[in-house]
Amino acid sequence: MKATFFNFSHDLALARNVANYTPPRNVQIMERDLASLVNLLPEAEIAYTEHAPVWGWDISLVHKLQCSMFNVQCSMSNGQSLLPTPEQLADIRRLSSRLTAVEMLPAIRQRLPAGTTVGESWYAKTMDNVQCSILNSQFLILKFLYSGSGRGLRIVEAKGLENSMPKGDFVIEPYYDKVADFALEYLATPTEVQFLGVSLFETNANNAYLGNCIAPQRVLWQRISKYVPQFDFEHLIGIVRKELSLRFVGHYLGPLGVDMMIVKNNAQCSMSNAQFKLHPCVEVNVRRTMGELSLHILPLLADGVEGYFRIVFDKDSASLHRSVAVMPPAVYDGNGKLVSGTMLLTPLTDDTHYVAVVGCGVTR
Repeated sequence: MKATFFNFSHDLALARNVANYTPPRNVQIMERDLASLVNLLPEAEIAYTEHAPVWGWDISLVHKLQCSMFNVQCSMSNGQSLLPTPEQLADIRRLSSRLTAVEMLPAIRQRLPAGTTVGESWYAKTMDNVQCSILNSQFLILKFLYSGSGRGLRIVEAKGLENSMPKGDFVIEPYYDKVADFALEYLATPTEVQFLGVSLFETNANNAYLGNCIAPQRVLWQRISKYVPQFDFEHLIGIVRKELSLRFVGHYLGPLGVDMMIVKNNAQCSMSNAQFKLHPCVEVNVRRTMGELSLHILPLLADGVEGYFRIVFDKDSASLHRSVAVMPPAVYDGNGKLVSGTMLLTPLTDDTHYVAVVGCGVTR
């Protein structure tokens, strides 16, 4: 039996790390409205496998499954649970910390050509832990160890850092002038980490997710490569896969997304003449991502058609209905593939506040 657990509260649940976690009301509504998105994911039983159709594993979700009717389907004939064990959940939470990206970033950069990349990231509790080099930036980003989708971030001026230090553990990074967001999507299996593809997405000024480009891989790579035409992305894919394998094989099963970005070269990057540089490890997402989901949306489009996936929100359901009503109507080819217009990926009811859509209209 296939589950419909779009537990988008996963990052928040990891931060709280309690069995009886209750997400904020708006997140509960999002999970309810967008639950059917998991129908786009590979078929799987509700079990801890690399293909499990849940957003992410945490103790809160496992507790809910154990207390529900689905617990029957999550047990083998001998009664042993197929859900993650407490030890496995501890591994997932440890690897989901932003410290994973802090460790991976220098390991990746040192294996790429000098002068082609940027990126510093430091774990800090007090000003004593902050590296002097990072204070040369005008602005800094403070990140809590557990958060995601643009949450848990704070942009501050370096000169006022001491007065902006949050309580608890956090990561501190320079603020870069970003021109493009993308991610490499992987899958951790019991024996290896496999590369699934690249995703190209957009964020707002607060780094909150806006949407994904839906297009063939060659098109996405072309758009990324135009900023750094000489960069060897095949080499990058292999380096990241190796670093993920060292950390995740034997400790996690499921999708992984490594967020990256292209930034403008300036004084805080280096004295290189290159106009743009690559930041090869902004975040490591130990769960499903919108980027991985976008790979499964592409087959819904007709050949040669590009689209854009986004989630539309309105606190007033009637207003959301009006917004959807004025979107270009969907046009399909003879095979039921979207050619142009807007396709709804989730239901729109009288009580809907979030709806997932993919819009098309660019044909190559």
